[in-house]
Amino acid sequence: MMSLTLLLSYTSLVFLLNIRCGSSFVVDFHQRPRNYHILGSKNDGGNNNDLPTVAIVGSGAVGGYYGARLWETGAYSVKFQMRGENYQASVQNGFNVTSVLGNIYIPPESLQAYESTDEIGPVDWVIVALKSTAVDAIPDLIYPLLQPSTRVLAIMNGMIEDDLLQQLKKRASEDDDDTNEGTIQCCGAIYGGMALVCSNRITPGHVDHSYAGLLSGGVAAYNPDQTNPQENEEAFNQLWEPTSIDTAYEPSLLRGRWKKMVWNLPFNGISVALGGVTVDKIVTDPGLRRLAYTVMDETIAAANADLVKHGEQDFLGEKEKKQMMDLSDAMGPYRTSTMIDFTERNSMEVRYLFRKPVERANKLNVPVPHLETLVTQIEFFQKQYNLF
Repeated sequence: MMSLTLLLSYTSLVFLLNIRCGSSFVVDFHQRPRNYHILGSKNDGGNNNDLPTVAIVGSGAVGGYYGARLWETGAYSVKFQMRGENYQASVQNGFNVTSVLGNIYIPPESLQAYESTDEIGPVDWVIVALKSTAVDAIPDLIYPLLQPSTRVLAIMNGMIEDDLLQQLKKRASEDDDDTNEGTIQCCGAIYGGMALVCSNRITPGHVDHSYAGLLSGGVAAYNPDQTNPQENEEAFNQLWEPTSIDTAYEPSLLRGRWKKMVWNLPFNGISVALGGVTVDKIVTDPGLRRLAYTVMDETIAAANADLVKHGEQDFLGEKEKKQMMDLSDAMGPYRTSTMIDFTERNSMEVRYLFRKPVERANKLNVPVPHLETLVTQIEFFQKQYNLF
């Protein structure tokens, strides 16, 4: 159970990580808790043609939560792409979000749910909230949603941007060479998103948000014929301005990704390498705590070398390391996202979350022996249990 002190302090956090934690709080989606927010006719059906359109691709724990926060404002026509049992339960009974920051219920008659993005058509914003194991599938998923002005926000783990941009350009038959680095033609802009949120899909059609929600983002590429860097920053901030979500714009997406990995690599890594341990076990065991600090140091060294290579001067250091450990000390028995996938024998985010940072460190001649050992152990588990 999250302490009140920790809950009230989360808005001051300036660092980024994406946490999915377990929860024992279950609400039957047929019975709505007292403080549910149900919008009236202003958003019923979400078919007001005057509203900006937002497509949520991957309406699970993260996408479902942020999509519902956008929906509750009444400022957007929000279209949820869902699959399987999640789709069936939601269209029949509505979509429920129980949250420490206020519950939301989208009744069936107001829920715009689709099994295929082909049914949605072009929109103003696409929010992709999928595991990084789905990177190869994303271009085909989002292509029907794109027009030249569409902005795409990928709230995902790991170093995904290079491959995602390459594959999206290939899908759009665009040239992909050094002269076009940082630009894209098939849409207005591609953002990378990093979420500080503790949110789980409890049952089909029901997401429980139990802590935090800070969302940060930065631009990976944009269409210079449609927009410019200042407009991209303003558009990101304006998208979330009507909501209750705290946001932070990252001028350097590269730095933002590395900053998030200062937490993800030690805590996701150790939690899986030891067979499935919670964060409290890591921070209270002296040896594991030292190991976490060591992996943080290796991550920061690799990050700063990468930032130097890209001509950046805003480096990571002791401040970020202390922030990450302070957060972890107050977490309690959190289950990291990769540990949940491992213990439940789901596909694990290994390539982009773990292997890519190690490969980049090796190319930069930065030794990361402790991190590499953790990643080797995780890759063994992935092969052992076929968690691809």
